[in-house]
Amino acid sequence: MDGKSRVDFEVFGDVMAFDATYKKNKYKFPLVVFSGVNHHLQTIVFGSAIVAGEGEGTYIWLLQRFVEAMNGKRPDIVITDGAKAMKLAIEKVFPDAHHRLCGWHLLRNATANVSNPKFTQQFRKCMLGDYEIDEFEEMWASMVNSFGVKDMEWVETTYGIKDMWATTHMRGKFFTGLRTTSRCEALHSQVARFVKSGYNIKEFLHHSRRWMGLLRNNEAEVDYYTSYGFSIMQTQVQALER
Repeated sequence: MDGKSRVDFEVFGDVMAFDATYKKNKYKFPLVVFSGVNHHLQTIVFGSAIVAGEGEGTYIWLLQRFVEAMNGKRPDIVITDGAKAMKLAIEKVFPDAHHRLCGWHLLRNATANVSNPKFTQQFRKCMLGDYEIDEFEEMWASMVNSFGVKDMEWVETTYGIKDMWATTHMRGKFFTGLRTTSRCEALHSQVARFVKSGYNIKEFLHHSRRWMGLLRNNEAEVDYYTSYGFSIMQTQVQALER
């Protein structure tokens, strides 16, 4: 990370997603990318790291270094794909942050564990629906009973952490519209335009800076049009809309 990364995190670092599925270097080490959303709803990168492994100790060390580099600031919301090592590290380093699980990964897990498209559809409604707590509990009980999965280990475990994925149990939390780590996946595809699998660490750093430059140029362009362009009103109440 650099000075711009620190400024971005100071301003936009309330909500942060991070993911470590990308291994685009000759050593096949995971690349961890810390990202968020700016005032244009564009994806921005707070920092990245190449790590030798994906264990709990590695993530604890990494998050501690992240906090140190960000002058002690910690995010209020963290979104991940649900990897156990990440979860444990977040609990220790960001104890006051609300950890949200990626909705896409949850739906994929529901499909893999129950193998019933209708169950996945109902689970999606439980996850995204803005219900009262009593309504959610009734809907969940009806769903697990009708599909006969009440005693399934995955179902019990997932219900036990409902405050990490159910909209009903996350009211009052600000997520900047992030429900998944899909922005992380999009970043990975962008990196592939600049970085090749045969690059060593030095080459990787050089070309990843080019990638960061592209992201920042996109933000600069929109900043310019916001300041000097003309807004096109979409409604009749133009004064209020403007």
